[in-house]
Amino acid sequence: MGIQKKLLFVSISLIGLFFLILLVMGGEDEEEARRKKERSSQALALFGGGSNNPKGTNRLGVRGEDSGSIFDSDYYNAGGMRYEEDGNLAGSEAGEMPINPQTGKPYPPEAMQAFDELREQFPDNDLIPKRLTPEDKKKQSEFNQKLSRATNSVFGGTPNATDISLYYNHVRKQGKDRLEIINYLIESQGGDDPEMDKKFQEILKNIQYQNEQVEKEAAGAFAKAGLPPPN
Repeated sequence: MGIQKKLLFVSISLIGLFFLILLVMGGEDEEEARRKKERSSQALALFGGGSNNPKGTNRLGVRGEDSGSIFDSDYYNAGGMRYEEDGNLAGSEAGEMPINPQTGKPYPPEAMQAFDELREQFPDNDLIPKRLTPEDKKKQSEFNQKLSRATNSVFGGTPNATDISLYYNHVRKQGKDRLEIINYLIESQGGDDPEMDKKFQEILKNIQYQNEQVEKEAAGAFAKAGLPPPN
C-alpha cells in the first residue's frame, strides 16, 4: 500500500472513530437525560405532583402559611412508608418494596432505580423511598418506639430534655429532607414552565415557614417544661 493510500486509510479510520465516539457520547447523554427526567419525575411525585398523581396527594405534608400548628395536620406523620407484606421479601437481602401511596402497589423497578440514584445525591434523606431489609426494619421499629414514647411525653405528660430533643430533632430532619427535595426540583426542572416554577416557589416558601414554626414550637416546649433550651 502506497503512502497516499495509507494516509487515506488512516484518515477514513480516524473519521469513522470520531463519529463512533460522537454516537456513543450522544447515546450516553440521551440516556442520562432520560434518567434525570425520571429522577425528577419521581421526586416531584413525592410532593404530590407529576402525571402519576392526578389527585395531588401530598405524601410529605407540605402546608400553607394559613395552617395552624404543624401538629394540627399530618406534617409530622408525613413521609412514613408502607411496605409490601410478603414473608419471602421480608427475609430477602433486597428487602421489602415500599408501597406507592397513589397506587397502593409497590413502586415499579424504574421508579426504585430513580430513587436509588436520588439517594446517591442525598444519602441521608429519609423521605426518599427505599427497600427495607430485615435489619433496617428492626432499627426503624426500635426508633419508632422511642419516638412514640417521646411524642406522648411531649404532648401528654411531663417531658424531659431528652424527649423534647428527640421529638423536635426528628421533625427538623423531615424539614431538612423536604428542602433537599424541593431545591433539587428547582435546580433540575426550574425555568421551563412558569406555572411550575411558581408552584415550586410556593412549596419552598411553605417548607421554610413550617421549619420556622418547628423552631418556635420547640422553644415553647422547653419553656413549658421549665427546661433551658439546648445550646
